[in-house]
Amino acid sequence: MRAAFSMSALLVAATAVGAEVRVLGSAEADGKAPVVAVITARATDLVVLDGGHDRGFRPGTVCNVSRDGRAFGAVVIAEAGRHRSVALILSLDASAQISSGDLVSPRANPRI
Repeated sequence: MRAAFSMSALLVAATAVGAEVRVLGSAEADGKAPVVAVITARATDLVVLDGGHDRGFRPGTVCNVSRDGRAFGAVVIAEAGRHRSVALILSLDASAQISSGDLVSPRANPRI
């Protein structure tokens, strides 16, 4: 039941992304995107980003999450559309919480 609920949450979030046509990012992509929403579920939380292929995000990309220039967590892009992405939270600093407006950017070294 837990896995089914998590998959349902992922599918709902990905639906907003999946409706977009997939294209490669442009050379002007800055590689950064603000968090639009965090979808809380029992097994895992999903992070919706205001940026997708247009910002250089691809599924599997490991990214840092920062606020006021300080990185405090890591996410991995699960689904990317033209202008939206959905990410899974990999890690967070103790007592940290991802909120709308936090900035997500790919790690320089994508190794976890």
